[in-house]
Amino acid sequence: MKQFLTGIIVLASYNCFAQYPTRTAPQQIQPGNKATITNKVLLAKAYDFSNMEFCVDRPVLNEPLPERDFSSVMPPPRINSDGTVSTVAVKRQPLAAETLKMWSPGETVKVYLNTNNGSEYVRDKVRLYAKQWEKIANIKFEFVSSFKSAQIKVMFGSDNKYWSWIGRDVLFNPLQLYTMHFGFPPGGRSDLDYSRVILHEFGHALGFIHEHQSPAAGIQWDKEKVYAFYAQEPNKWDRLAVDINIFHKYNKATLNYSAYDKYSIMHYEVPADLTLNGYSAGGNYTFSSMDIQYAGMLYPFPVTPATATGTLRTGDDCDMIDFKVEYNAVSSDKVEFILELGANQSNREVTWWKQIGIPLTGNREHLLWVQNHSLIADENRKVYSVQLAFSDLDKNRQITFWKAKLLGIHTLLNYKWPVLHALKGGCRVKLTWKNDKCG
Repeated sequence: MKQFLTGIIVLASYNCFAQYPTRTAPQQIQPGNKATITNKVLLAKAYDFSNMEFCVDRPVLNEPLPERDFSSVMPPPRINSDGTVSTVAVKRQPLAAETLKMWSPGETVKVYLNTNNGSEYVRDKVRLYAKQWEKIANIKFEFVSSFKSAQIKVMFGSDNKYWSWIGRDVLFNPLQLYTMHFGFPPGGRSDLDYSRVILHEFGHALGFIHEHQSPAAGIQWDKEKVYAFYAQEPNKWDRLAVDINIFHKYNKATLNYSAYDKYSIMHYEVPADLTLNGYSAGGNYTFSSMDIQYAGMLYPFPVTPATATGTLRTGDDCDMIDFKVEYNAVSSDKVEFILELGANQSNREVTWWKQIGIPLTGNREHLLWVQNHSLIADENRKVYSVQLAFSDLDKNRQITFWKAKLLGIHTLLNYKWPVLHALKGGCRVKLTWKNDKCG
C-alpha cells in the first residue's frame, strides 16, 4: 500500500505543473480523428504549444494550504482629527491566479538553483528575471544553497522543456522533488527569450495560471484543428487531454482573475490557424500593463497612510493638545514620541509641568515630561523625544496624560488616548500641549 501511495504522489507531482511551450520547427497539421481540416503549414513561432502539461488542481493527497496572511499590508486604522480611531475598510479585488495557491504578500520564498546541470550564465538569467516580479508584486525571492530548505527547487536541462508547479503546491512536496525546470538548449537564447520563459514560469510559482484558461478568456478555438494539431508528435494527446490542457477554464470560485489580457506574460502564442475567427495572440516577452496592475492587487505593497493631524481635548481646564502622526518617519522597528510645550491662539505659552505615559509590555510605562517654569534652568525642558521599540508597545493599553494643577500637584487626568493600535513601526507621534486652562 505504501508503494502504491508513493507512486501516486510521484505521478501527481510529475503531471501537475504548467509547462512553457518549446521551440520547434514549423510542422504541418494533419487531420485527426473525425477532423475535417485543410493541410497547411503553421507560421514559424518562437515557442509553440508542444509538450505541455497543465495542472488543474493541487496534487493528489495535498494537505489544506494555510490561509494567506495580509497583516503586513493591512492599512492601520484611521486616526481622526479629534484623536478617535476608526477602522479602515479594506478593498479586495478579485493575469488569472488560483486564490488558495498564492503566497502571502511580503513573504520571502526560498529558491534553490541546481548546479549539477545548466550553466552559471543561465542561473544568473534566472536570478535576474525572477527578481523582476519583486518590482510589481510584494514578494521576495531568496536564492539559497540548501536544496532541502528551499520551497522552489529549480533544475536545469537541455531538453527545450519548461515547467513549474503552481504557487504554494510546492509546500506539499514530501518526496523533495524539483518544482521547476528550465530546458534551455546549448547555445543560449536571446535576452527576450530568457525574459519570456523565466518570467512566465515564476509567474506560475506565484500562483498565476495560463491566461488562455482564465474564465475571462473567450478564445473561439477551432476545436477539430486543435485536436488534430495536438494528436501529432511530440504530444500525441487524445481529445480528453486537449480538453483539459487547452479548452478547460478554471473555476471562478477558486480564482481571482482580471479581464482577459492577450498581452499578459502568462499568455501563450495563439496562431490564427487554430481559431474560428482568425483571432491570434503573439508571444509576450515582458509584463503587460494589466499584469503590473493585477499583480499589485494580488500581492499588494503596504500602503503608507497620510499624515494624521488634529487636536486632543482632555476635558480638564480646556486642555488642547495638538497631535501629528507621521508614517515611515523613523526606522521601521521603532516609534518616536515627542512631547513639547506650545502656545495658544493668544500666544500665551504653556509653562507648567506636563507628562505623558507610553504603555509598554510587561505592565511597564515610559514617561515623557516637560516644563518651563522652574527657577533652576536645568530642570526645564520645553521638548522631549524618545524612540521606543515598536514591539515593546502595549497596544491594548492607552496613552495617559498628567499635569501640574493647583499647588503644583502632579495629577493623572481621566483622559486616555487609544491610539497605539493605529500605529505602525516607523511612526513619529508629536504632541504639542498648547493650552492648559480656560480663559
